[in-house]
This record gives sequence, C-alpha cells and structure tokens, in this order.
Amino acid sequence: MPSPITDKHLQHIAALIRNWPANESITWDAICDASEMIIGYKPTRQALSKKPILTNAYKTKKAELKKKRLALADVSIPKSMPAAVELIAKLRQENLQLKQELSRMAETAQRFIHNASLHNLTPSTLMRALPKQNRKE
Repeated sequence: MPSPITDKHLQHIAALIRNWPANESITWDAICDASEMIIGYKPTRQALSKKPILTNAYKTKKAELKKKRLALADVSIPKSMPAAVELIAKLRQENLQLKQELSRMAETAQRFIHNASLHNLTPSTLMRALPKQNRKE
C-alpha cells in the first residue's frame, strides 16, 4: 500500500502545478504522472483532486492558461518574416511614444500636486465630482 501524501509532498505538487509549462495542457492525469517523481508512486486523480491546495492551484493555473490562450487568439499572425519585423518595429516605436507620454503626464501630475499643496487644497476637495450641467437652458 502506498504511503500517505504528506504536506511536504502537497507543497511540491502545488509548486509543480503553478510552474506548469504554458505549451503543455494541464490535466489531472498529467499531474499524476509528474507527481510520481515527487512521492515515489503514481497517485490517482481522486487522491490529488480531493486536496484543496492542489485543486486551488489546478483551477488557478487552468484559468491562467486559458486567459493566455484567448489573448493569443486575438493576435493576428504576420504573413512573413519581414512583415513580423516591421510589426515589431512599429510596436516598439508606439511603446516608446507611450512611455514618453506617460512620463510627461506624471510630471504634470507632480506639478498639480505641488501647486495644490501650496494653496492648501485637500485630496477630498480635488476629487469632488464636477457639477452637473443643466441641459434644459
């Protein structure tokens, strides 16, 4: 009869699940196969799936992999290598422009904060809602 699965084993198996490669599909059978190296025998799916730490790690990883897969499904694949290089260059340029814009916005926000503190304006005063416009007039 196999030995019971210890807390140390559970921690190792949970880490195995959390670090599961994104290019492999995660299934309980695959986890059982991989767990054999940790505990010395191949556990059943039922033995592993009834452990809350493993079930939680499995559901979290499964959702993460699904989210990545869906995100990649929306990305269009370039037809050729030159097209891919051109797309990468365009995206890098856009990324650089956005970083510069963000830097300017952060500088402006710092200026606003400084000037607001000079005039004793509190954060609650600054965050008050805008007055509603009377559109009937």
